Amino acid sequence: MGRLTRREIECVQLAGLRLSNQEIADVLGITPSTVANYLQSANAKLGTSHRRAAAQALGIQYPGAGMTDAELAERLPERLRPAVSPGVGNPIDDRPWAARFWRPPPANRLIRLGVIVGATALWLLVLGGLTSLVMTIFSTLDAWRPS
Repeated sequence: MGRLTRREIECVQLAGLRLSNQEIADVLGITPSTVANYLQSANAKLGTSHRRAAAQALGIQYPGAGMTDAELAERLPERLRPAVSPGVGNPIDDRPWAARFWRPPPANRLIRLGVIVGATALWLLVLGGLTSLVMTIFSTLDAWRPS
């Protein structure tokens, strides 16, 4: 049995609280597939076959379904608890309107770079098209100018 990494332990702890891979990913700021990889690695190291057994192997009681958000936050390790001050409201709702409808590109640097370069190239094409349109209009107007 190998040693679990910090992330594997965090994933197993959160899985032990009956969180889905997506919910664990949201808490830890990673992708759901990364969560699945951490849980699979933890299962292999612990010699277990599913998240409930992995949680029990770490001594985590698997709670019943239907926990409220407050109960869940209470059970989370201190460093994983959401940093929401009382009376401030939900940080997701406090985002600017554009941020609610657009997710940033994936954390992989090459993918992020590709998205940035692609968006920049698209804007340059649009700008070039507008410039050529304006030049065409001005040259047409110049031809109509009386001499």
